[in-house]
Amino acid sequence: MLSKIVDRFIEGLSPANMAKLARLTPPSVMRRMAEKHFRQTVRWAAERSPFYKRAFAERGLNPAKIRVPADLGDFYTTPDDIVAHAEEFVCAPPSIVFESSGTTGRNKRVYYSNAELHRIGLTTAAGLAMLGITAEDRIANAFDFNIWIPGMVAHYGLMATGAFSLAFGKVDPIEVYRRIEQYKFTVVLGEPTWLIRLTELAEKHGAMPLRFLVGSAEEMPPDAVRWMEEIWKPARVVMSYGSVEIGGAIGFQPCLQIDGYHMDNIDYLTEIIEPDAEGYGEIVFTTLGRRVMPLIHYRTRDIARFITEPCACGSKLPCMSKIRGRRDELVVASGGNLYPLMFQNILEPLPELTHDWQVVFKLEGVREIMEIHVETTNGATAEALDGHLRKEITDQYPDLMKNLALGIFQMRLFVHRPGQLRVSRKLKRLVDLRYSNGDRAALAPALAVES
Repeated sequence: MLSKIVDRFIEGLSPANMAKLARLTPPSVMRRMAEKHFRQTVRWAAERSPFYKRAFAERGLNPAKIRVPADLGDFYTTPDDIVAHAEEFVCAPPSIVFESSGTTGRNKRVYYSNAELHRIGLTTAAGLAMLGITAEDRIANAFDFNIWIPGMVAHYGLMATGAFSLAFGKVDPIEVYRRIEQYKFTVVLGEPTWLIRLTELAEKHGAMPLRFLVGSAEEMPPDAVRWMEEIWKPARVVMSYGSVEIGGAIGFQPCLQIDGYHMDNIDYLTEIIEPDAEGYGEIVFTTLGRRVMPLIHYRTRDIARFITEPCACGSKLPCMSKIRGRRDELVVASGGNLYPLMFQNILEPLPELTHDWQVVFKLEGVREIMEIHVETTNGATAEALDGHLRKEITDQYPDLMKNLALGIFQMRLFVHRPGQLRVSRKLKRLVDLRYSNGDRAALAPALAVES
């Protein structure tokens, strides 16, 4: 009964009051609400979605008997399911679609209604309120509006806050920097690598008195936070965790008490599966309110752990660590989702290369470096191949070249003799060394020495 009362009460709340309620409601009440909405979502999808009808029937699952996620057993939905069967997930007429590249380079498509998009905006506004952003703030939104979701979701969230804002999109950071003083911005939203470039401009030309820099869509280098907060003092650098499939953000960083996120347990039921000895496992979530394209037991392939200790800030919301890594070969870097097929397409037209190549992502201070390592059979130099490389990137993946031109990352090409890159039967194509040394074993001996 209490969960029903809270449920009805939430529907009429402002974003700020929604944030307060979520922060103060006992976890047991929120869990009962989430499980009730979980059951409703499962039954709705089973009745209307060809994908779920078929999947449940194949596994002998009776939707009427599914009460908690454990009742689904080993049934999960995956990014590959969305790539192959997106339209079969749809349960009601959509108003809008967002795309994001899958790990093979094929597009994931996620559909929403207008009502769902407005709900995401309210939830985003509640998350911003938890961070400390109010209607009195003046906000520069530099998230990308190009096909995928962050710019649009942030815009709907800003509209719900009542704050003044300017929808820049992912422009050259100098364009935002030049307008901070003109519009008296107090908050800037953007991808971490973009915010780093903006901070480099502030370090060179002077910083203005911001309150917050808010990042999302990729991880922020830990050293960058301390440096950015020193440059923009007294501003705080905070993050949120979301994706196209999540439909906004599932986690926000409203306090300095934990190095992680406070989770939205009104709109999502979140689990960690297959945890290791430290509790790190794959993030799985179920959407609790979406009716156009509900996602049930969805495997994100992101690795994190729940933080079980109560947060010192007093919030009752569950907490989760920062993302430790991914279970697939997609790397979120250089301002976008990067995958092996992308680099295969870029390198294939280059003359006299072997089939072996590797891309290594590193940090030099706070600057992200993309090293492209290739083998050549004709002794061509990196200088000779660089022009071909940049032309292929420009022709095939202009957004990647745009990020390079904006200074979001630096790209370096290295040429090796045939046979130098392969250290085992399988060559790992994308190696991410930015936040740990866990992938160093995948490097060729010569690269490991260079690194």
